Amino acid sequence: MNRPRAAALILLATIAASAPALTIKLGSLAPSGSPWEIAVKRIAAEWARLSGGAVSVKIYAGGIAGDEPDMVRKIRIGQLNAAAMTVSGLQGIFNGLKVLSFPLLIHDDAEFSYVLDRMKPFYEAELEKRGFKVVMWSPGGWTYFYSRRPIEAPDDLRGQKLWVWAGDPDEIQAWQSTGFQVVPLASTDVMASLQGGMIDALATSPLIAASNQWFGVIPNMYDLKLAPMWGATVVSTKTWAEVPAAMQQPFADAAQRITDAMTPDITRGDTEAIAVMLKYGLRITRATPGAEEKWREIVQTGFSRMIGRSYDQASFDMAKGYLEEYRAAHAR
Repeated sequence: MNRPRAAALILLATIAASAPALTIKLGSLAPSGSPWEIAVKRIAAEWARLSGGAVSVKIYAGGIAGDEPDMVRKIRIGQLNAAAMTVSGLQGIFNGLKVLSFPLLIHDDAEFSYVLDRMKPFYEAELEKRGFKVVMWSPGGWTYFYSRRPIEAPDDLRGQKLWVWAGDPDEIQAWQSTGFQVVPLASTDVMASLQGGMIDALATSPLIAASNQWFGVIPNMYDLKLAPMWGATVVSTKTWAEVPAAMQQPFADAAQRITDAMTPDITRGDTEAIAVMLKYGLRITRATPGAEEKWREIVQTGFSRMIGRSYDQASFDMAKGYLEEYRAAHAR
């Protein structure tokens, strides 16, 4: 071990020995055994190690702490201290984050990474203004439609009841204005609602569809990349201030390092999840160029009017600018 690193660890150990114990209560929807749950457990273990046991993380995984909007509310009132959330939960803090999951805006992982990397400082500042400290950003694959009956064109989905996250009236209106039947629900109610026939379709990643066994009820996957699935782990700024100042950067660095190491697991997990689901009856319908164009028309008609309302205008303009910059640099 080099001397500067050894000295830093000795300093942290000294600070930890004199620091009062701190327990961080963290909520997550991550299914048991998923890469996200494993990453959160590793972060908790590393923070305990770095702090010499002065900081511990108590994890409430699998929706025990409620849906993501519930977690945001509980952090604000002090019942939770942190949460590992998807963008669906984060947008309840600042709707500018939702821009990167605007339907059909971003086309692939390279575009997403480029735009997010450049927007992180802006997002982190906006979240901190609202009382939330970002300790790591995480990938989550891509969302696709899964449905009870096959989808080949938009009208096939219009004939089915589509789940959307509760608490976002603008998005509900966007779907309804283009002829879709939507049912707003907490994510913790999805399986029971699928089994009871309350909903017939939803958008999620292959790994989530497999982990939650949703595909057993809705065995049709529509192969159209709707949007990136991604998220972040946030800690209330009040709780973060209780972490000794000398530990804060090492904590954040460790969290991001562990999450970055998880990225290949997400990509591999989605591929493996599709392979497993195919063995158990999953059917995949490929989106034709003609059908994809119809979906883009729907986005233009329904979702574009939500920019400035459900999607923060400044964030959207910034993301579009970075996308154009990336595409211009990589044009063939």
